Amino acid sequence: MEKKVFIEKFREALEINSLTLDENTPLKSIDGYDSMSVMATIALVDELFSKRLTAKQLAEVSTIKNLMELIGTDNFS
Repeated sequence: MEKKVFIEKFREALEINSLTLDENTPLKSIDGYDSMSVMATIALVDELFSKRLTAKQLAEVSTIKNLMELIGTDNFS
């Protein structure tokens, strides 16, 4: 999957409209990134990559790039 496509799907899953996201965006800088956002991220990753992440794993992720590394860089182009 292209990185920009993943970032757009991530944006949609979190219902973010006004913020520009890129690989270096810190997750904690996203207004409203909370436990519901973590659950939405877990569901998105499971749906797109059939990979199960835990809330604990996501707690250690600081940027979108880190999230993509956790998913597996071989999944992105």
